[in-house]
Amino acid sequence: MKFITLLFLTFFSLNAATIDEESLKKEIGHMLVVGFEGFEVDANSSIVKDIQNYELGGVILFDRLYRDKTQGKNIASPQQLQTLTATLKTYATKPLLISIDQEGGKVARLKPSYGFAQVPSAKRIAALPQEEAREIYKTQAKMLKENGINCDFAPIVDLAIEPKNSVIVGLERSYGDEAAVNTYAAIFMQELARENIISVLKHFPGHGSSLGDSHAGYVDVSNTWSERELEPYKHFIQTNAVDMIMSAHVFNSHLDAEYPATLSYNTNTKLLREQLGYRGVLISDDMQMGAISKHYSLKERVVLAINSGVDILLFGNQLEFHSTKDIIQTIYDAVQSGAIAHKRIQEANERIANLHTKNAIIQKPVHFSQKRIDLSKEYIKTHYDMNVSNIDIEPKSIVLHWTSIMDFELCFERLKAEEIVEGRKYIQSAGALNVSAHFLVNRDGSIYQLMPENLMARHTIGLNYSAIGIENIGGQDNKAEDLTQAQVEANIRLVRYLKQKYPNIEYLLGHYEYLKMQNTPLWLEKDANYRTAKVDPGVQFMASVRKDVADLGLKRP
Repeated sequence: MKFITLLFLTFFSLNAATIDEESLKKEIGHMLVVGFEGFEVDANSSIVKDIQNYELGGVILFDRLYRDKTQGKNIASPQQLQTLTATLKTYATKPLLISIDQEGGKVARLKPSYGFAQVPSAKRIAALPQEEAREIYKTQAKMLKENGINCDFAPIVDLAIEPKNSVIVGLERSYGDEAAVNTYAAIFMQELARENIISVLKHFPGHGSSLGDSHAGYVDVSNTWSERELEPYKHFIQTNAVDMIMSAHVFNSHLDAEYPATLSYNTNTKLLREQLGYRGVLISDDMQMGAISKHYSLKERVVLAINSGVDILLFGNQLEFHSTKDIIQTIYDAVQSGAIAHKRIQEANERIANLHTKNAIIQKPVHFSQKRIDLSKEYIKTHYDMNVSNIDIEPKSIVLHWTSIMDFELCFERLKAEEIVEGRKYIQSAGALNVSAHFLVNRDGSIYQLMPENLMARHTIGLNYSAIGIENIGGQDNKAEDLTQAQVEANIRLVRYLKQKYPNIEYLLGHYEYLKMQNTPLWLEKDANYRTAKVDPGVQFMASVRKDVADLGLKRP
C-alpha cells in the first residue's frame, strides 16, 4: 500500500497544474544566467532581488555595455570586482554561477588596462610549447579564482576552417585544427578545474566555418559546415572531461531543416545527447542575439530551446529589456499550459545540481606513482587471475564505507601511502597495495577526491575491479552509527553525479552488504578464504541515502 501511495504522489508531482508556483519558479530560476548593469550591488539591487526571489542559476559579468562600448558595466578593477563577486555570493542561498567570457586575446573582460594580467589569444597560445601555454592558463585560472569567478565561458573548440570567418577565425579565437584544439583546450580546462572553475566548450555544433556573425543576425552554415567540427566534442565527451557545452545560434539544414542549433531538438538531443553521448549541462548562447531574436518571440525562443535539450538559458546583454521576472513568467506559463513538460524542467535541474556537485569536489590526491599502478596490477593478478596492461575500470557499482577513524587528516595519511600501513596483518597478507577509496567525505559534508574514479582502488573484497569507493569519516570504533546528516546529503549528491557520469553503474551498496554480491558477475575474488566482516557504513545511513536516490533505479545486492 505504501508503494502504491508513493507512485500516486510521484505521478501528481509531475503534473504542472499541482506544482507550487513559488517552487516551480525557483526551478526555472536555476535555469537562468543573466547579466545586469552596475559595478556594485546591495539588498535593493534588482539582480540581488532576483537571486533571492528566484534562486537564479547565475550571473554573467561584462566590462562594457554591449549597446554602448564607451560605457562600463560590471568590471573596473580587481578590488572592485572582488567586492562585487563576494557581495553577490553573500546574497545567494544556492550555488551561484558567477560567469565571464575570458578566453584571452580580443575576448577578455579582464583587461590589462583595468589591472588584470594579459592573456594571449587562442591562435597565439597554439603556437607556444605546451608547458608555456599551461603556465599562462594557470595564471589566468588563479586570476579568475582570486576575483570570485567560478565559471568561464571558454575554451573555444571551434575549428579554424573558414579564413573569412570574422567572429571566430578573424578574432584569433580558434586554436586551429582538431589536434591543436584538443591539445590546448584540454590544458585550458585542466587549469580551470584545478581552481574549481567550470569550463564551457563553445560553440556547438561548430561556428568556425560560418561567414556571418550570430550576434548580428541569421547565420547559415549549411554549405560550409562539416562533421570535422564535431571532433573536439567527441574527444572531450569520450574522456568525460566536459563541464558544460554552449550551443551556437547557427542554422544547418543538414542537421535541422527548420531551426538553428540552440532551438533544435535534432541538434541538441538527437545529435549531442543520443549520438555523441553527452550527459551534462547544455547552456545557450545569449538568447537576445540577433540570429534568433529577430526571428522568434521570447516565448518561442524559450520553449523551443528548453524542449530541444538546453538546460540553462543565457540572457547576458539586456538588449531587449526583458526582466528576469518576465522571462520566468513566460517559461512558467509554458509549463502550466503543457508547452514545456515539468519533467524537462526537473531534468535540467538535475543536471545543474550534478554540475555543482562536481565543481564542489576538492582534489586531494593520494600518492599515485608507477609503484601504485604496479601494486594494483599485482593485486588484480593474485585475486582476480587477470593480467592487465592498465588499472582502468568500468564502474558498475558504488560502495559506501565509513573509516572508523574520526580524524580527517589522520585518515587521509593512512590512505595516502601506496603500500599498506603496518598493523593490518590480515589485509597485508592478501597484498601490499594500500587500501584506499576514490572519495573521502568529511563530517561537514565536504567531498574530497583521492584518485580518479575510473582507476582501481582497493576498498571492497571481490568488487574493486568495477566499484567506486566512497569513504565517510565516522563510525567510531567501527560500531557507532554516527555519520552526519551533512554526510548523508553529500553521499546523495555524489551518487547522483556519478550515476550521470557513468550511466552503466548498476548497484549501490553499503560495505556490510558486499558478500551478497558473490552471486553476481561483478564478483571476481578467487581466494575463497579471503573475507572480512563489515558493518559500515550503517544500516540507517544506507536507508537514508537510498531513499533519496530511489529514482536512479540502482539495484541492491
